[in-house]
This record gives sequence, structure tokens and C-alpha cells, in this order.
Amino acid sequence: MNTVQTKQILASKPKKLRINIIGVGKVATTMAVLWHRSNQVHIQSVWNRSISASRQLQHLLPHIEIISDLNDMPPAEIIVFGLRDQILPIMAEKVSRMQWMTPDTILIHFSGALASSVLMPDKKKALTGSMHPVFAFSDIDTAISTLPGHLCAIEAAEAVQPVLQILAQSAGLETFIVSSEQKARYHAALSASANFLVALNHYARNMLESISIPDNLADRLVNQLMLQNLNQLQQFSPAEALTGPISRGDMHTISKHWHSLTTQEQNLYQALAIQTLKLTTLSQAEQTQIKKIINYSQDEIANE
Repeated sequence: MNTVQTKQILASKPKKLRINIIGVGKVATTMAVLWHRSNQVHIQSVWNRSISASRQLQHLLPHIEIISDLNDMPPAEIIVFGLRDQILPIMAEKVSRMQWMTPDTILIHFSGALASSVLMPDKKKALTGSMHPVFAFSDIDTAISTLPGHLCAIEAAEAVQPVLQILAQSAGLETFIVSSEQKARYHAALSASANFLVALNHYARNMLESISIPDNLADRLVNQLMLQNLNQLQQFSPAEALTGPISRGDMHTISKHWHSLTTQEQNLYQALAIQTLKLTTLSQAEQTQIKKIINYSQDEIANE
């Protein structure tokens, strides 16, 4: 699609885009409220397998119509899917049978890992796009108040991107483009930075609690250090921000760490230590010595 097609798509839409929502999870609910507040779009109707979930959104947006049968959904320029990844193709196929659907209808999902083509594989009955707000949606009220200002990945055909940018900007989000081919790797990177951080926090807390340090003190110790390092990463590269015994090549301390750990704890410590070594300026000989301390196999060392 080219610029002319983009203008045609935008010209075919009314000034206030009508949106139907299918699936009211935390992301869809948050976005719906922010879109409504922007006064740039009209959240028209909602369908959800659980009527009670639809009513929760209606409580926030009293004007919306709750739909119990997809065939009763009114015509709209945009259909937003707030569903789990595995359900998206199934529901999109059902939506494709709605009589008022046109090739200019835009279908959007919020999945970070899936390309937008999952909504309409044949690309004949509708246009597709995906928006992925980069945010931890743990609580809807918090998300509504703090989401604006965050980043949002957009993936769609070039002609559809301006529509998605309008939607993102109306929610106060800053957009960037991700190609459909790279969605899975993009999402893996973000999951590592978010989910694995939480898992690492739990890993460190468990070690402290195992030596009878009270839970609240363990929380403070781990959280404060993590926050300090995250703040450092706002100013410095990972290599510049790195501190600790591995960065210094302190073999004695690393050995004491290793022998204090259970076998299960050693597995994660080893994997993280190998990645940490890549950020250091240690010589090859020093790195090899550390790898031997943490039982990194000779075959793996030889194959590097």
C-alpha cells in the first residue's frame, strides 16, 4: 500500500471512529477508557464471553452497548480484539462472517508476539494491525492513570499505520514500528526484561529468606538494589553500569558464592554469570577461570 491508499483509508473513515471491542481484558479495558476520554473515537459496543466482564467495562463507560451475540454487533470502522493469543484466530474467523464487514474494516489486536495477519490470513475481508502498549497491566485503575506517556509498538501494512498511530496517540502513547516477521523476537526480549526480572527478584529473596532474614527486610534489600541498578541503566550502558565480583574478576568471592548455593540455585547462577561475563573487560584467561569455578563444562568452553 502507498500514500494514496493511506489517504483513501483515512478519508473513508468518519472524523470520530467507531470501535467495537471483542474481549475485555485489562489492556482492552484500559485502552477503551483512554480512547473515550480523548473524545477522538467512539467506543460503541462490547462482546465478551462473560457478561459480567462486559458490565465492568460498561460501569466505566455507561454509554456502550453490551452484545451477547456477535451477529448483533453494529457496524464499525474498527474492531479491537482484547483476547488471549490462542483465541484470536477463532474469534477473527467468526467476525469475518458478520454481514457488514468490508475490505476497509480494520481489525486490531494487542498481542506482542503475534503478527496482525493472524486476524485475517487471506487479507481479503478486512485490514489488520496490532498495537502492543509496553506496560505491565497488573491493575486496571493504575494502568488508566499511568499508561499515557509509555511506548507502544505498531505492526501493520504501511497504509494502516497512520490509523493505529492516531489510536495510540489518543491514548497518550508514543509509537514505534515493529515488522511482522520480528514480532516473536521483539516480544521475547520484552518478556525477558520484565518477567525474568520478577523471577530473579524471587530467586534472590528466597536465598535471603533461607538464612532467616525476615521477608520484609529481604524485600527491601533486593528491591532497593534492583531499583538502583535500573536507575543506573537510565544513564549508562549495561557494561558501564555493571558492578560486582564478576565484573572485577574476584575469583575468591565467586567461588564462595558458588559453594553456598544449592544445585538448583547453581543452574540459574551459572547461566546468568556466563551472560554477565560478556559485559566485562576481563581477559580470556580470567573468564575461563571463572567458568571453571562455576562448573561450566570444558566442552562448552572449548566450543566458544
